[in-house]
Amino acid sequence: SSAGVVSTYSLIYTDSGVQKFRGGVLAPNGDIHFIPNSSAVGQKVSSSGIVSTYSLIYEVSNAYFGGVLASNGDIHFVPHSAAVGQKISASGVVSTYSLVYTTTQAYCGGVLTPNGDIYFIASEHSILQKLNSLGVVSTLSIIGNQYFKGGILLSNGDICCIACASSFGQNQKQIDSLKSL
Repeated sequence: SSAGVVSTYSLIYTDSGVQKFRGGVLAPNGDIHFIPNSSAVGQKVSSSGIVSTYSLIYEVSNAYFGGVLASNGDIHFVPHSAAVGQKISASGVVSTYSLVYTTTQAYCGGVLTPNGDIYFIASEHSILQKLNSLGVVSTLSIIGNQYFKGGILLSNGDICCIACASSFGQNQKQIDSLKSL
């Protein structure tokens, strides 16, 4: 809590030993959505502490890793090994959309830019995926086959990919020069 009090709550959907969720996103209405990794259902905690579940359209092991809150209130699950994008709208409707590039351990983070574009940050390959504010998916090439584990939006508008096992990070200015839309 804001007062520094640590508390717990009961979950509805759990499975010992299996990573059902990876990451979470705070929705505009105060709900916390757990990002489904190997889960058959979505799970959220309301701002008043009520835990509930909702049906997913697409479920596979190691599906999503983290999420991004879009400017329109939709929550996009970052595709880790998923063959499709999946999101939940601000009104609670779950839907899927086609991705341009899919592979095992594809993405492990995402960044929302001021213009409403979402960039899925590459995990173990050299392709970023961009979802623009109109829902069009495209790709961007990056230098080499890197190991990134997320990204952040810098104050100048560049995206910095966080290096995990690579010898250098990359920012969006370097990536923009290599666009392959």
